[in-house]
Amino acid sequence: MKKLVLLTICVVTVLALFASCTSSNAKAELPLEISQDDWACAKQFVNLSTGIKMAYVEMGDPDGEVVILQHGMTDNSRSWSLAAPYFTKAGYHVFIPDLRGMGKSDAPDGYYTTVTYATDMKAFFDAVGIEKAIVIGHSLGSFTVQTFALMFPERCSKVVLVSSIPIKDYQSASLQNVYNNYINPIGEDEHPSDEFMDLWYGCTFKEDNGAEIEFDKFLAALKSESKALSKSTWQNIIFGLMASNLKDVYSQFDTTIPVLLLHGSEDTMTKDVYQQELMSLLNIPETGYRNYEGVGHNIQFEITKQSSEDILYWLANGVLPE
Repeated sequence: MKKLVLLTICVVTVLALFASCTSSNAKAELPLEISQDDWACAKQFVNLSTGIKMAYVEMGDPDGEVVILQHGMTDNSRSWSLAAPYFTKAGYHVFIPDLRGMGKSDAPDGYYTTVTYATDMKAFFDAVGIEKAIVIGHSLGSFTVQTFALMFPERCSKVVLVSSIPIKDYQSASLQNVYNNYINPIGEDEHPSDEFMDLWYGCTFKEDNGAEIEFDKFLAALKSESKALSKSTWQNIIFGLMASNLKDVYSQFDTTIPVLLLHGSEDTMTKDVYQQELMSLLNIPETGYRNYEGVGHNIQFEITKQSSEDILYWLANGVLPE
């Protein structure tokens, strides 16, 4: 009798362990969209081999092809919150990290160069188990993506650059101006003014469903989160970018990687001449370039639906829609 009881206990234990393993290996359901009110709370955290804890948002189909969305200078993952549902509803598995120093990720001392960000990105891939992905970046995020593709081409299936230029010294003067006039004058425990933040995020929504996607709430939250960064973090971001220059390594870019380039005609930061140079450096054909007339620097904010659908069409077909 005792042997029978012991045998029964063993069988039940094994079945329980098997059920537990099966449950733990099952992929959790992920959201297809997240409201602006819930965005900050939706962030997860992972420790990277580069020594920082990185915050990120994960959405979409856990079995879908992986898309990485990288945000711009002083932004955070919220930068892509309006566009992300287009990718999740198309079946992609979306990861949106907060870059070093921004959002809820760690902000250690030292300048943050594009090599720093790209190395963090590779460490993020390793930490969450991503072998290869479509990598999409806006502004500073596009510089991160360019550098990542140069350093780790085997981890990139396709590249999308939004509001980008070659990583040379083209922005040094304007960045120095921002620092001298708006960041350097504030105290160590102070933050940029509201007036500067309005200038920094100067854009308007140019599509018809602004109320539906809570654009005003989105932009107010993004401004507030960016403004909250410390003076030293602003310095590390600005001077890190000024210290980044890949002019001598573009020859190493793997031009077999498909690249899409999106540009706004009213973007004073990314001039037309720089777009042509970038197309030449990265072997981007005319079918992989679009200039949106009347649109500024924040393309994924200003024309969320059009730009997202253009990217999705290009991912599926290798060319932009006519």
